[in-house]
Amino acid sequence: MGRGGRFLTSSFLFFLIFRHAQKALLLTLAILWSHWCQSEPGGGVMLAIAPTNTNAIISWPYPSRGFGLEFATNLAGMTNWQPATGTSVSNSGLWQVTAPASQPSGFFRLKNHLQYFGFWAGSVAPGGSIIEQRGSVNFTMSYGPGPSADLAVASGMKLMFFAPDFSDPNVQAQLDAMRPYASNMLAFFTRDEPDCVANGNTNKLDQLIASIESQVSQLRASFPQVPTMMTLGCAFWSYSNFRIPQGIDYIALESYGSSGDPGATRNEWMSKLAFLGPYLNSSQRIFLMPGATEGYGTETQLIQKANDIFTYAQTDPLVLGVFPFDWYSDNYDCASAGVFCGNGVPTTNYSISVIGNRSARDLPNLRARYIQIGRSIMNGAFLDVGAGDPSIQFLGGPSLPASPWIPSQSGGTDGTTSIVDFFDPDLGATNQCLRINSGANANEWYVGPLALDELAVGTRFRLAAFTGTGKENLLCLTTHSTPLSPAPAITLVNGRYKLWNYVNSDTELMDIGPAITNAWHMAYLYARNDGLVKLWWDDNLVFDGPAPLVNPFDGYVEWGSGSWQYDATTTVDFDWVAYGDHF
Repeated sequence: MGRGGRFLTSSFLFFLIFRHAQKALLLTLAILWSHWCQSEPGGGVMLAIAPTNTNAIISWPYPSRGFGLEFATNLAGMTNWQPATGTSVSNSGLWQVTAPASQPSGFFRLKNHLQYFGFWAGSVAPGGSIIEQRGSVNFTMSYGPGPSADLAVASGMKLMFFAPDFSDPNVQAQLDAMRPYASNMLAFFTRDEPDCVANGNTNKLDQLIASIESQVSQLRASFPQVPTMMTLGCAFWSYSNFRIPQGIDYIALESYGSSGDPGATRNEWMSKLAFLGPYLNSSQRIFLMPGATEGYGTETQLIQKANDIFTYAQTDPLVLGVFPFDWYSDNYDCASAGVFCGNGVPTTNYSISVIGNRSARDLPNLRARYIQIGRSIMNGAFLDVGAGDPSIQFLGGPSLPASPWIPSQSGGTDGTTSIVDFFDPDLGATNQCLRINSGANANEWYVGPLALDELAVGTRFRLAAFTGTGKENLLCLTTHSTPLSPAPAITLVNGRYKLWNYVNSDTELMDIGPAITNAWHMAYLYARNDGLVKLWWDDNLVFDGPAPLVNPFDGYVEWGSGSWQYDATTTVDFDWVAYGDHF
C-alpha cells in the first residue's frame, strides 16, 4: 500500500517478458493505460516469475483482489491481451499461476477486470442524478448530448448514449452532435431485452438480432472505438436460435431475481451466467444488473443481493461492471409538496414522498451500500500488505502527549491525564502508562484533520475503573470524507466492549465482549473511506466488512475517556497508542 492513503487503480498494469529460450526474465516499467484514471497510484503490485523444472510460476501478493493475469505474444496492440492459461491459487501469501514451458514466448500483465459502476437511466432527469451520484459512479446513462452529458463529463463520468435511430432522415446531425463526446463514452446502448421483446417467438428474435447487428455496423462506421451494449434477462436460455449479435461488446445481464430471497436470486443469475458463457467470444464482457428497487425485495434483501453481486463480480474476470436497476423510484408526490418537479423527478430533494416502490435513491441504507460499492470499484483493488514501518506516529509512556496530539474536553472540565507505574505481566517488570479519566465529561486526545483515504490506529489499554451503564468512546477513527466516510470506534456500552459507529451515528457494528477491570487488551482499528472497516482484538481479526458512511469530516484519530459518547465514567490506562497510513 502506498503512503498518503493512495491506492491501486484498475488501470495500473504490470508487465513481465517471459523468454523460454534463454530462461530469462525482464521486469519492465509499469505503465498507466486507462484514460479515465485521474491519478497515478502511489503503490504497486509486484508481478514475479520463477522457473521450475518444467514450468514457470507467475505470482503476485495475496490478498490483492480483482486482478486477472493476462498474456500476449507481442505488444503490437492492446487488443492482443487474453486471459492467461491456468487458475490463480493462494499459496504462502501469494496468488500463483503455473505457466507451462511449452507456452510461446510473450508478455504477462495484471489487470483489474472490475472497472465500472453506474445506475440504469441515471441521468434522464437533467442534472439531478449527476449531482447526487458524483463521486460514487463512473458512468451514467444519457439520452444524448447536452447540458446533462456535459455535467457528467465534468464530474468524471463516462457516458452511455442510447444509439440513434438510423431510419431518421436527420440521423447524421445526431451523429455529429455525439462525435465530440466519443472519447468520454463507455458505450452505445443498442437494445433493451430482445429476448423479452421476442416473447418466445424465434422468428421475432432473429429479426431483433439482425436489427441490432445492422445498428452496430452503422455505429462502427462513425465511432469505431466506442463499444456497444445490450441487455438480456427474460428467457434467452429458452430460445433454440439464441446467439449474441455480432459486434456487441458488453452484455448487461439482468440479475434482479424472481423473488426477494437473496439465495434464490443468486442461484438464478448464476444459472444465467453459466448458460451465457459459451456464447461469449474472447473480448466480450458482462455487466451484472442487481435489482435496486422494492419490487425485488425489502431494503435488507436488496442490500444482500448487492453484496452477493459485488462479491462475485470481484472473482469473475468476465465481469467488467456493476449496473444496478435502478436509481429513481416509481413516482414522486411533487404536487402534494407544492413543488414543480418537471419530469416528475425531485432533483436533489429527498424530502418529497415516494408513490409506489422506492429505489436506490430513496432507500437510505441501500443507497449508502451502493456508494461504498461504487467507490470500491472506482478506486480499484486495495492491497493490505506491503513493506514498511507499521506507523508514522507513535506515542508511549512515560511522557505526557506532545505535538501532534491535541487535548480536548467536552461537556465540562473534569478529567485528568497522568503517568502511573504498573507491573506489566508481559515484561515481568514495572512499566508506565498514561491514565486518563473523564469525570462527568469527555477527556480525550486527538490528531487531525487528516485528508487521508485510509488510516489505522492501534493501542494497548485496560480499564482501571468504569461505571456499569452508559457509553464512553475509547478509541476512534475516521478518514477523509467524499462526502461521507465510516466512523468506527471501540466503545464501552453498558459494561461491554463494542465496535461502534460514532459521529453522526450511535449504533453497534459488533459486540466484542464484557469489560473487566485491569485486563489488558491490544486493539488495531482500520478504516477506508469507502466504508471498509477492520478490527483486530487481542491478535485476532474479529471484524472485516462494510460500515455505514456517517462521517462528514476529514480524518481524525481520537483516544481517551469519551469523545462523542460520554455518559459513562471511565478511567483508562494506555500503555501505547500508534497511528499511521503506511501498511
